[in-house]
Amino acid sequence: MVKVNHQKWLQSLILWVSAAIIFIFLTSDAWAGDGSKPLGHINPYLRTTGELYGSYEAWDFFRPSPAINNDNSYDLWALRARLGALLTTSYVDGYAQAQYVGLYDLPNDAVASPGGPLGLGAAYFQANQSTNVSNIFLRQAHLDFKFSSLGVPGAFLKIGRFEFMDGMEYKTGNEKFDSLKRSRVAQRLLASNIVHVGRTFDGFAAVYDQAGFNMTMTATRPTQGGFTAEGQSQISDINLFYAAVTSKKDVLLPGTEGRIFYVNYDDKRNTQVVDNRAAADRPRLDSQNLNIHTVGAHLLALHQLKGGSADALLWGAYQFGDWTNQKHQAWAFAAEAGYQWSDAAFKPWLRALYFVSSGDDDAADLKHKTFFSLLPNGRGYVKFPFYNLMNMQDAYIQLNLSPTPQTRVTIDLHHLSLTSSSDLFYKGLGPTMKSGAFGYSGQSSAGSSDVGQSLDISFTHTLTKALSWRFYYGHAFGGTVLRSIYQGKKDADMVYLDFNLVF
Repeated sequence: MVKVNHQKWLQSLILWVSAAIIFIFLTSDAWAGDGSKPLGHINPYLRTTGELYGSYEAWDFFRPSPAINNDNSYDLWALRARLGALLTTSYVDGYAQAQYVGLYDLPNDAVASPGGPLGLGAAYFQANQSTNVSNIFLRQAHLDFKFSSLGVPGAFLKIGRFEFMDGMEYKTGNEKFDSLKRSRVAQRLLASNIVHVGRTFDGFAAVYDQAGFNMTMTATRPTQGGFTAEGQSQISDINLFYAAVTSKKDVLLPGTEGRIFYVNYDDKRNTQVVDNRAAADRPRLDSQNLNIHTVGAHLLALHQLKGGSADALLWGAYQFGDWTNQKHQAWAFAAEAGYQWSDAAFKPWLRALYFVSSGDDDAADLKHKTFFSLLPNGRGYVKFPFYNLMNMQDAYIQLNLSPTPQTRVTIDLHHLSLTSSSDLFYKGLGPTMKSGAFGYSGQSSAGSSDVGQSLDISFTHTLTKALSWRFYYGHAFGGTVLRSIYQGKKDADMVYLDFNLVF
């Protein structure tokens, strides 16, 4: 049975009431009256930005048995507030943003031994060692130099701390196409949006944007975040280099864009690597670091047809380099296709999706063949994060319905299996701390590849351009892999309810 902390329930109720008051104010005549300045605009050069996000989560996770600290049923609360200031001039823009994050009522008895964290609430507690944690830190601070005024149109240079997501180097201006990019292309390998805390990147980003193409190059180090609320610190032992060339929509083929990209990931943190070797055989990264090269490409197409639209995506990546004292060779591939009946009731949009990434079939051959996900999005591609996309095959169908223009219902049904039963079943969202945690964990598959099935149902309602709320329910049906790990409870549920206000 889920335990409820009534004090935290009252705090969350106050938060939701406050959000409702803000919403009423935003939509009232006093705010939206004729001739008034847009929200946050102080003068033509200076404006403020803000975000308020709140979430309630209830978990009924898998449970290992026998094990200690195996409380698999709990709830938690999260609150995030961001406030920024943007200064705009002809030659350079400046932006600074502070963030508050609070995580409340985290379970202190859900990091099972054996079994590990039983859901994200347990992972938050493990990273922060407190049932209630909060922090304020500098999320972004950067200068954006605009070289168009100096005779180089389309050239930009960003220096400082900033958000970044691979695959979203430019926007087409087509709302549906850009929505597909955000949800199915962007942040597969490098992401700022990871659950409640997030991460940013310290360094520079250079962009050359023209009518037919976009060239982007970044050299950065990620900040902490993800599970730890200490998001101020830079992970200085991880170095990232990213470069991409994107052929814009309609240039090569009608309704289609293409991108080729390269990422170098170099990791020298004070932690031990996780792979399918015995723990005693896994080197520490500060003695033999990871240096992974990833090359890849994507093609995304969207075509308007009579009575509807068809879309398709191909995404692939190949990796090589050094995995401590082993050579690294791995790959991943995604293929997706969909059709939306725009003239039908609820505008049904049916999509078929398949993702596969390589696993390691021999722990003793001095080659590491498990695809490494780098620093991916938290819930973008795995809504119920009891697994991740390393050594994984994920085949699923998705149905999107729009009962009203402001409402969307999404239903996903996944079939999950390991690519290699000789490799581990991996979890985690990538490096989130400077030391002490690799960012990914792995458990034996017991020689099986059947992970199971999962069902995702989400309901999103956009009240205004500034305010939306969402309900999500996920259920996992454990296959033989999960049954061997969690013998006490072989299925899992997660529910969350959140809202987001931006201005």
